[in-house]
Amino acid sequence: MRERLYIGIAGACGAMVRLLVGQLFIVSGTFPFATFAVNIVGTLLLCFLVEWARLGGKLQPFVVNVVTVGFLGAFTTFSAVSIETIQLLDEGLIGLAGSYVFGSLLGGLIMAAFGFLLARKVSC
Repeated sequence: MRERLYIGIAGACGAMVRLLVGQLFIVSGTFPFATFAVNIVGTLLLCFLVEWARLGGKLQPFVVNVVTVGFLGAFTTFSAVSIETIQLLDEGLIGLAGSYVFGSLLGGLIMAAFGFLLARKVSC
């Protein structure tokens, strides 16, 4: 029960930080930089933390769950990518929508690989 409470608190914190990033990234133009940034950074942190813990990093599974499921689960968002892509398509920005989807997927995969690699280097 305690773990669920901490995951909920961490989730609330992750959601608030995501909102703050969204407010800080208000730039002119149509590319959704805030969502792109939180998803890329969140993927890097998630993969690093999970792999580091798996390799014997000094974190309890409880802490890993609180940070990954709670904070990072609320901080990152795939649903926002979906809705922002549809909005770009509705505005007729097909190339930008495609770039956003491709960049989000490729960037996420690159950050995931980098997170795992970084965790392995730190654990050596």
